[in-house]
Amino acid sequence: SKGFILKVPFGKLAWATVSLPLLSFIFCVIWSILFHFERATYTHCEVSNYLPSISAAIGVFSPQRHVWRIAIAIHAGPRLLVARMYYRYYQGVLYQWIHFMAAIACWLNVIENLALIGLTFISSAENYAVHEKCFVTFMVTSELYMMLTCYLLRSMRRSPPDNIEARSLRIKYQLLAVNVMSFALAAYFFIRHNSYCEPGVYSIFALCEYVVVLTNMAFHMTAFWDFHGRELLRQMQ
Repeated sequence: SKGFILKVPFGKLAWATVSLPLLSFIFCVIWSILFHFERATYTHCEVSNYLPSISAAIGVFSPQRHVWRIAIAIHAGPRLLVARMYYRYYQGVLYQWIHFMAAIACWLNVIENLALIGLTFISSAENYAVHEKCFVTFMVTSELYMMLTCYLLRSMRRSPPDNIEARSLRIKYQLLAVNVMSFALAAYFFIRHNSYCEPGVYSIFALCEYVVVLTNMAFHMTAFWDFHGRELLRQMQ
């Protein structure tokens, strides 16, 4: 029998890959608010709070914990494929002498993904030390990856971007700015909550935390534009 070629638009594959954790994250937060509100918003301060932290929303209760873990497990493989494809993309558009930086960016992307898997499947209740290390690794590598990506695609291109690539880079910069600002605010409100135990402050921390995660996901979703017109081909028997 003759084989046929399976064509998958790579931009859409990259977008669908990030949609998995996005949709499961939204589900986990809403489900926690609806069905586990008291326990999900409880902190040692015992003051009024209105939103669960991310760790409470995705890592403590069922079915949220299982939905999140399944989504992260399914998206991990394609996410690594996207990282590899980005390295090829960089080789095509960046100066040759800077390709080693492109390799660093791709490894940051890979380590970020592995750290996300680690903090997802090793909860803080099971092993706090490992979970904390995975979380710190995830945050550091994700911030560095976004910064390095923006730098390379703005300053190290050997050919000018087309309109879609230019829009993608502009959106990347906006997402990076919001992400860094939200991370700083989350740290501030977390410290303030622990220091003063004011009602609602932990909820503002949680909201900032959501924005950090959502802007990180949206940053990865810009692959939809970077890989526009590219297809993944597979020979099928």
